Amino acid sequence: MKDLVREVRKIMKNNMWLVLSTANEKGNPQSSVIVYESDGNSFYFVTGKNTLKAKNMRKNNNVSVTIPFRINLLHKLIPAPPAELHFKAKAQFLERESEEVQTMLARILKYEEKSGVKTETVYVKLTPGKKIATHGVGIKLWQLRFPEKARNVVSFD
Repeated sequence: MKDLVREVRKIMKNNMWLVLSTANEKGNPQSSVIVYESDGNSFYFVTGKNTLKAKNMRKNNNVSVTIPFRINLLHKLIPAPPAELHFKAKAQFLERESEEVQTMLARILKYEEKSGVKTETVYVKLTPGKKIATHGVGIKLWQLRFPEKARNVVSFD
C-alpha cells in the first residue's frame, strides 16, 4: 500500500490541472478546470476574487476534486477514459505574502508582476481529506476495464 500512496503523491505533484467542484448557496454544483501547483500534500491555485468558485468556497469550503491523467503514451493513443484521483478537500484562502503562496505559486507571482496587469485575485489552498479514491493507479492499462482491479482507496495518515 505504501507504493500506491507514493504513486498518488507523485501524480498529485506531476500533473497540472484538476476539476474543482463547489456548490452554490442553493446546493447546486459548479465545476471548473483549474491549473494548480502541488507539493504532494496540498494543492495551490489562483483565481479571480469574484469567480463563481471563489464565491462558492467563501460560503462553503468543502469541495470535491478530480484529477484525470493518462497512464502512459499508449493510454493517450487509445480511446479509453483517463485514470483518475477523486477526493474531498477543504479550501482555504491564503494571503499573497504567505510563505506557502510565495513558495508554491512563485512562477505565477512572477508572471503577475511582469505583466503589470492589476487584477483582484485570491490564492487558494486545497487540503485533501484522509482518503483518496483512485482509478487506474498502479495497474496495467488493460486492467482499466475491470472495476475491481482499477479502483482503490488510499489513506493518508
